[in-house]
Amino acid sequence: MLAVLLLALGLPAAEPPEIAQIAEGVYARVVSPDGNAVANSGFVVLEHSVVVFDTHFTPEAGEELRTAIRAVTDRPVRYVVNSHGHTDHTHGNQAFPGAHLVGSDRARRDVIEVDLPAWERALASAESQLRALGAALPGSADERTRLRQQQQYRDTLSRLRILPPQVTFERGLAIREGGREIRLLYLGAGHTQGDVVLHLPGEKIVFAGDLFFNRAIPNVEDARVLEWGATVDALLALDADTFVPGHGAVGSREDVRAFRRYLHDLEELVRPAVDRGDSLQQAVGTIEVPAAYAAWRFQNFFPANVQKMYIELKERSAAVPPEAEPPAKR
Repeated sequence: MLAVLLLALGLPAAEPPEIAQIAEGVYARVVSPDGNAVANSGFVVLEHSVVVFDTHFTPEAGEELRTAIRAVTDRPVRYVVNSHGHTDHTHGNQAFPGAHLVGSDRARRDVIEVDLPAWERALASAESQLRALGAALPGSADERTRLRQQQQYRDTLSRLRILPPQVTFERGLAIREGGREIRLLYLGAGHTQGDVVLHLPGEKIVFAGDLFFNRAIPNVEDARVLEWGATVDALLALDADTFVPGHGAVGSREDVRAFRRYLHDLEELVRPAVDRGDSLQQAVGTIEVPAAYAAWRFQNFFPANVQKMYIELKERSAAVPPEAEPPAKR
């Protein structure tokens, strides 16, 4: 994920993300898929403060979010909630100094154990390459351009601050202010093992993060795809009519149900290949996107979806002990 970030850092967004007011004091920031924000965010204006949900993919996108909030209210951002530990939801955290960073116990672990070491390795590599280029005393225009690009790359990395959640919880946390209640909930494994959602029961709104991709094939790099469906069922069990996804437009219950059907259909597509004894390569090479999902975004993720489902089904079948043989007759 960090490697992809490096392509986006320093690039302007294709167009400013759309700010949608979905209830009094509740806003969703829906991003363009080809900009530097990458993932949706949102914020809730309370009586004396603001709660932010996710901060986009880059420090610059986080600063744009902060500016958008200031255009709505001058109340301070008191809490920044990270739905999970992936970089497209956390790398704007540094735009909110002084705010309490909130997330699940697992999200904090993911940032510390995965994201932080990846950033440290990338920064060390960038420094090494920059020294090598500088020592070569580049003379041609192409060489000077390469050196300048490497300097920008290093400088961008050095500006980035990896900030894990400091306030963490295992199952849930409530924020109450001025008569409004915000519930932060861990519903189970899905996109990662640490996804949380923000539920506004009074407004019947959920910020779902990447537990819900709206009309888009999900990223399953760190997913538990066989558990994801049950977690989406728990999401649908919440008293809500409006669901803000991590990627895609603000959705309805029917949009969430469509995503739930996708997860079910993915298992139904891959299971016969596992039962037949097809190899992973055969399954990935022959299983195609069903027509019902052919217009969804992120079609490039589908082979990885098949691969992840195949691996989890194989692991599950290997973990199930064979039925005991009946005792021999005497």
